Amino acid sequence: MRSLNEILLPIEFSPRCADVARYAAGVARQFQSKITLLHVLPPINWTAMGEAALVADILENQRQETCHRLDGFLTQELQGLAVDRLVCEGDAAETIADYCAANQVGLVMMPTRGCSGFRRFLLGSVTAKILHDVHCPVWTSSHITDGRAAVSVIPKVIVCAVDPTPEGATVLHWASDLASDLQARLVVATAIPSLEVHPETYYLEADMRRTLIGDAHARISQALQGGPTPAAEIRVEGGSVSTVVRSVVEDSRADLLIIGRASGKGIVGRLRTHSYALIRESPCPVISI
Repeated sequence: MRSLNEILLPIEFSPRCADVARYAAGVARQFQSKITLLHVLPPINWTAMGEAALVADILENQRQETCHRLDGFLTQELQGLAVDRLVCEGDAAETIADYCAANQVGLVMMPTRGCSGFRRFLLGSVTAKILHDVHCPVWTSSHITDGRAAVSVIPKVIVCAVDPTPEGATVLHWASDLASDLQARLVVATAIPSLEVHPETYYLEADMRRTLIGDAHARISQALQGGPTPAAEIRVEGGSVSTVVRSVVEDSRADLLIIGRASGKGIVGRLRTHSYALIRESPCPVISI
Protein backbone atom coordinates (compact mmCIF):
# COMPACT_ATOMS: atom_id res chain seq x y z
CA MET A 1 0.00 0.00 0.00
CA ARG A 2 2.30 2.75 -1.26
CA SER A 3 -0.46 5.30 -0.57
CA LEU A 4 -0.02 4.88 3.20
CA ASN A 5 3.09 7.02 3.45
CA GLU A 6 1.36 9.35 5.92
CA ILE A 7 -1.32 8.62 8.51
CA LEU A 8 -3.20 11.57 9.98
CA LEU A 9 -4.32 11.23 13.59
CA PRO A 10 -6.53 14.17 14.67
CA ILE A 11 -6.10 14.75 18.39
CA GLU A 12 -8.55 16.07 20.98
CA PHE A 13 -6.57 14.85 24.05
CA SER A 14 -9.16 12.23 25.00
CA PRO A 15 -8.71 8.58 26.02
CA ARG A 16 -10.32 7.64 22.69
CA CYS A 17 -7.37 9.16 20.84
CA ALA A 18 -4.98 6.99 22.83
CA ASP A 19 -6.99 3.91 21.85
CA VAL A 20 -6.87 4.88 18.16
CA ALA A 21 -3.13 5.56 18.45
CA ARG A 22 -2.57 1.89 19.30
CA TYR A 23 -4.07 0.92 15.94
CA ALA A 24 -2.27 3.74 14.12
CA ALA A 25 1.06 2.58 15.52
CA GLY A 26 0.43 -0.95 14.26
CA VAL A 27 -0.43 0.25 10.76
CA ALA A 28 2.53 2.64 10.68
CA ARG A 29 4.97 -0.08 11.67
CA GLN A 30 3.54 -2.43 9.05
CA PHE A 31 3.83 0.11 6.20
CA GLN A 32 6.69 2.31 7.49
CA SER A 33 4.28 5.25 7.55
CA LYS A 34 4.78 8.62 9.16
CA ILE A 35 2.12 9.62 11.69
CA THR A 36 1.00 13.23 11.91
CA LEU A 37 -0.77 14.30 15.10
CA LEU A 38 -2.98 17.31 14.39
CA HIS A 39 -4.81 19.35 17.02
CA VAL A 40 -7.10 22.16 15.87
CA LEU A 41 -7.70 25.15 18.15
CA PRO A 42 -11.14 26.72 17.79
CA PRO A 43 -11.03 30.24 16.34
CA ILE A 44 -11.30 33.17 18.74
CA ASN A 45 -13.97 35.82 18.13
CA TRP A 46 -11.78 38.92 17.86
CA THR A 47 -14.73 41.30 17.90
CA ALA A 48 -16.15 39.91 21.12
CA MET A 49 -12.74 39.96 22.82
CA GLY A 50 -12.08 43.61 22.02
CA GLU A 51 -8.44 44.71 21.81
CA ALA A 52 -6.58 42.94 18.99
CA ALA A 53 -3.23 42.88 20.80
CA LEU A 54 -4.80 41.18 23.83
CA VAL A 55 -6.44 38.58 21.63
CA ALA A 56 -3.15 37.91 19.87
CA ASP A 57 -1.42 37.33 23.23
CA ILE A 58 -4.17 34.99 24.38
CA LEU A 59 -4.03 33.00 21.15
CA GLU A 60 -0.24 32.76 21.25
CA ASN A 61 -0.27 31.57 24.88
CA GLN A 62 -2.94 29.03 24.02
CA ARG A 63 -0.94 27.80 21.04
CA GLN A 64 2.24 27.43 23.09
CA GLU A 65 0.46 25.54 25.86
CA THR A 66 -1.20 23.25 23.32
CA CYS A 67 2.09 22.59 21.51
CA HIS A 68 3.72 21.68 24.81
CA ARG A 69 0.84 19.34 25.65
CA LEU A 70 0.90 17.76 22.21
CA ASP A 71 4.67 17.18 22.41
CA GLY A 72 4.11 14.93 25.42
CA PHE A 73 0.93 13.21 24.18
CA LEU A 74 1.03 9.56 23.04
CA THR A 75 4.83 9.39 23.29
CA GLN A 76 4.75 5.87 24.70
CA GLU A 77 2.15 4.57 22.22
CA LEU A 78 4.08 5.95 19.23
CA GLN A 79 7.60 5.25 20.44
CA GLY A 80 10.06 4.43 17.66
CA LEU A 81 7.88 5.84 14.87
CA ALA A 82 8.30 8.91 12.66
CA VAL A 83 5.84 11.42 14.16
CA ASP A 84 5.02 15.03 13.28
CA ARG A 85 2.99 17.14 15.74
CA LEU A 86 1.01 20.13 14.45
CA VAL A 87 -1.29 22.72 16.04
CA CYS A 88 -3.61 24.72 13.79
CA GLU A 89 -6.49 27.14 14.31
CA GLY A 90 -9.91 27.00 12.67
CA ASP A 91 -12.90 24.74 12.18
CA ALA A 92 -11.74 21.23 13.07
CA ALA A 93 -13.32 19.33 10.18
CA GLU A 94 -12.42 21.92 7.54
CA THR A 95 -8.83 22.11 8.78
CA ILE A 96 -8.45 18.34 8.72
CA ALA A 97 -9.96 18.08 5.24
CA ASP A 98 -7.71 20.90 3.95
CA TYR A 99 -4.64 19.21 5.42
CA CYS A 100 -5.54 15.91 3.75
CA ALA A 101 -5.99 17.60 0.38
CA ALA A 102 -2.75 19.57 0.62
CA ASN A 103 -0.55 16.73 1.88
CA GLN A 104 -1.96 13.66 0.11
CA VAL A 105 -2.62 11.83 3.35
CA GLY A 106 -3.06 8.10 2.83
CA LEU A 107 -5.30 7.37 5.81
CA VAL A 108 -7.12 9.35 8.51
CA MET A 109 -7.62 7.47 11.77
CA MET A 110 -10.03 8.75 14.41
CA PRO A 111 -12.81 7.58 16.77
CA THR A 112 -16.40 8.18 15.73
CA ARG A 113 -17.23 10.02 18.93
CA GLY A 114 -15.87 13.48 19.45
CA CYS A 115 -16.54 17.18 19.26
CA SER A 116 -19.84 18.18 17.71
CA GLY A 117 -20.22 20.66 14.88
CA PHE A 118 -22.10 21.34 11.66
CA ARG A 119 -24.47 18.53 10.61
CA ARG A 120 -24.68 17.39 14.25
CA PHE A 121 -28.42 16.90 13.87
CA LEU A 122 -27.69 14.46 11.04
CA LEU A 123 -24.57 12.59 12.06
CA GLY A 124 -23.36 13.66 15.46
CA SER A 125 -19.63 14.44 15.28
CA VAL A 126 -16.68 16.09 13.58
CA THR A 127 -15.78 12.58 12.41
CA ALA A 128 -19.00 12.52 10.38
CA LYS A 129 -17.96 15.73 8.63
CA ILE A 130 -14.59 14.20 7.82
CA LEU A 131 -16.34 11.17 6.34
CA HIS A 132 -18.34 13.56 4.15
CA ASP A 133 -15.56 15.83 3.02
CA VAL A 134 -12.18 14.11 2.70
CA HIS A 135 -11.17 12.10 -0.35
CA CYS A 136 -8.75 9.66 1.28
CA PRO A 137 -9.69 6.50 3.22
CA VAL A 138 -10.91 7.10 6.79
CA TRP A 139 -10.47 4.60 9.64
CA THR A 140 -13.07 4.82 12.42
CA SER A 141 -14.30 2.70 15.29
CA SER A 142 -17.33 3.16 17.51
CA HIS A 143 -16.58 0.39 19.98
CA ILE A 144 -12.90 0.40 20.88
CA THR A 145 -13.62 1.84 24.35
CA ASP A 146 -16.95 0.26 25.30
CA GLY A 147 -15.72 -2.97 26.84
CA ARG A 148 -16.04 -5.25 23.83
CA ALA A 149 -13.36 -7.84 23.16
CA ALA A 150 -10.38 -6.22 21.49
CA VAL A 151 -9.75 -7.06 17.85
CA SER A 152 -6.33 -7.47 16.30
CA VAL A 153 -4.40 -4.25 15.66
CA ILE A 154 -3.10 -5.84 12.46
CA PRO A 155 -6.19 -7.41 10.84
CA LYS A 156 -6.17 -11.13 10.26
CA VAL A 157 -9.66 -11.23 8.76
CA ILE A 158 -10.96 -8.40 6.55
CA VAL A 159 -14.54 -8.10 5.32
CA CYS A 160 -15.13 -5.89 2.28
CA ALA A 161 -18.75 -4.82 1.67
CA VAL A 162 -19.38 -3.96 -1.98
CA ASP A 163 -22.23 -3.25 -4.38
CA PRO A 164 -22.32 -3.56 -8.21
CA THR A 165 -21.03 -0.06 -9.06
CA PRO A 166 -17.74 1.35 -10.37
CA GLU A 167 -17.05 2.65 -6.85
CA GLY A 168 -17.61 -0.87 -5.55
CA ALA A 169 -14.84 -2.21 -7.80
CA THR A 170 -12.47 0.48 -6.52
CA VAL A 171 -13.23 -0.45 -2.91
CA LEU A 172 -12.73 -4.13 -3.67
CA HIS A 173 -9.34 -3.53 -5.29
CA TRP A 174 -8.21 -1.43 -2.32
CA ALA A 175 -9.32 -4.12 0.14
CA SER A 176 -7.67 -6.84 -1.94
CA ASP A 177 -4.36 -4.98 -1.94
CA LEU A 178 -4.53 -4.43 1.81
CA ALA A 179 -5.40 -8.06 2.54
CA SER A 180 -2.48 -9.20 0.39
CA ASP A 181 -0.03 -6.84 2.09
CA LEU A 182 -1.19 -7.98 5.55
CA GLN A 183 -1.53 -11.65 4.55
CA ALA A 184 -5.07 -11.47 5.88
CA ARG A 185 -8.09 -13.54 4.91
CA LEU A 186 -10.45 -11.51 2.71
CA VAL A 187 -14.22 -12.02 2.78
CA VAL A 188 -16.32 -10.08 0.26
CA ALA A 189 -19.92 -9.40 1.28
CA THR A 190 -22.81 -8.11 -0.79
CA ALA A 191 -26.56 -7.92 -0.13
CA ILE A 192 -29.34 -8.74 -2.57
CA PRO A 193 -33.03 -7.93 -2.04
CA SER A 194 -35.00 -10.41 0.02
CA LEU A 195 -37.83 -11.94 -1.96
CA GLU A 196 -41.17 -12.67 -0.37
CA VAL A 197 -42.13 -16.31 -0.68
CA HIS A 198 -45.57 -17.01 -2.13
CA PRO A 199 -46.68 -20.64 -2.51
CA GLU A 200 -48.06 -20.06 -6.00
CA THR A 201 -44.77 -18.58 -7.30
CA TYR A 202 -42.30 -20.40 -5.06
CA TYR A 203 -40.24 -22.00 -7.85
CA LEU A 204 -40.12 -18.79 -9.90
CA GLU A 205 -38.91 -16.82 -6.91
CA ALA A 206 -36.35 -19.49 -6.05
CA ASP A 207 -35.00 -19.30 -9.60
CA MET A 208 -34.85 -15.50 -9.38
CA ARG A 209 -32.95 -15.70 -6.10
CA ARG A 210 -30.43 -18.15 -7.56
CA THR A 211 -29.99 -15.84 -10.55
CA LEU A 212 -29.38 -12.79 -8.35
CA ILE A 213 -26.88 -14.67 -6.20
CA GLY A 214 -25.12 -16.12 -9.25
CA ASP A 215 -24.87 -12.76 -10.99
CA ALA A 216 -23.50 -11.02 -7.90
CA HIS A 217 -21.01 -13.83 -7.28
CA ALA A 218 -19.84 -13.72 -10.91
CA ARG A 219 -19.35 -9.93 -10.88
CA ILE A 220 -17.27 -10.10 -7.71
CA SER A 221 -15.22 -13.04 -8.96
CA GLN A 222 -14.49 -11.21 -12.19
CA ALA A 223 -13.44 -8.07 -10.30
CA LEU A 224 -11.06 -10.12 -8.17
CA GLN A 225 -9.35 -11.79 -11.12
CA GLY A 226 -5.88 -10.48 -11.76
CA GLY A 227 -5.68 -8.97 -8.28
CA PRO A 228 -3.52 -10.10 -5.36
CA THR A 229 -6.34 -12.09 -3.66
CA PRO A 230 -8.37 -13.77 -6.44
CA ALA A 231 -9.42 -16.61 -4.12
CA ALA A 232 -11.22 -14.41 -1.61
CA GLU A 233 -14.33 -15.86 0.03
CA ILE A 234 -17.54 -14.39 -1.43
CA ARG A 235 -20.73 -14.11 0.62
CA VAL A 236 -23.95 -13.09 -1.16
CA GLU A 237 -26.99 -12.96 1.12
CA GLY A 238 -30.51 -11.59 0.99
CA GLY A 239 -31.61 -8.83 3.31
CA SER A 240 -30.85 -5.24 4.19
CA VAL A 241 -27.30 -4.03 3.65
CA SER A 242 -26.61 -3.34 7.32
CA THR A 243 -28.04 -6.69 8.45
CA VAL A 244 -26.13 -8.73 5.87
CA VAL A 245 -22.82 -6.95 6.42
CA ARG A 246 -22.99 -7.17 10.19
CA SER A 247 -23.87 -10.86 9.94
CA VAL A 248 -20.86 -11.56 7.72
CA VAL A 249 -18.56 -9.52 9.99
CA GLU A 250 -19.71 -11.44 13.05
CA ASP A 251 -19.66 -14.87 11.38
CA SER A 252 -16.16 -14.24 10.02
CA ARG A 253 -14.91 -12.76 13.31
CA ALA A 254 -13.49 -9.94 11.24
CA ASP A 255 -10.91 -7.52 12.61
CA LEU A 256 -11.66 -4.87 9.97
CA LEU A 257 -14.58 -3.87 7.72
CA ILE A 258 -13.94 -1.96 4.48
CA ILE A 259 -16.82 -0.07 2.86
CA GLY A 260 -17.27 2.55 0.14
CA ARG A 261 -18.45 6.14 0.04
CA ALA A 262 -20.15 7.76 -2.94
CA SER A 263 -18.56 10.76 -4.62
CA GLY A 264 -20.39 14.03 -4.20
CA LYS A 265 -20.50 17.39 -2.46
CA GLY A 266 -22.90 19.49 -0.46
CA ILE A 267 -24.90 18.43 2.57
CA VAL A 268 -25.19 14.86 1.31
CA GLY A 269 -21.42 14.74 0.81
CA ARG A 270 -19.61 11.49 0.07
CA LEU A 271 -21.30 9.29 2.66
CA ARG A 272 -23.36 6.50 1.13
CA THR A 273 -26.92 5.77 2.23
CA HIS A 274 -25.85 2.85 4.44
CA SER A 275 -22.30 3.88 5.31
CA TYR A 276 -22.91 5.72 8.55
CA ALA A 277 -25.10 2.91 9.91
CA LEU A 278 -22.37 0.40 9.08
CA ILE A 279 -19.73 2.55 10.76
CA ARG A 280 -21.87 3.06 13.85
CA GLU A 281 -22.97 -0.57 14.22
CA SER A 282 -19.86 -2.48 13.15
CA PRO A 283 -18.33 -4.52 15.98
CA CYS A 284 -14.87 -3.93 14.49
CA PRO A 285 -13.05 -0.89 13.06
CA VAL A 286 -14.15 0.36 9.64
CA ILE A 287 -12.18 1.88 6.77
CA SER A 288 -14.39 3.84 4.38
CA ILE A 289 -12.94 4.43 0.91
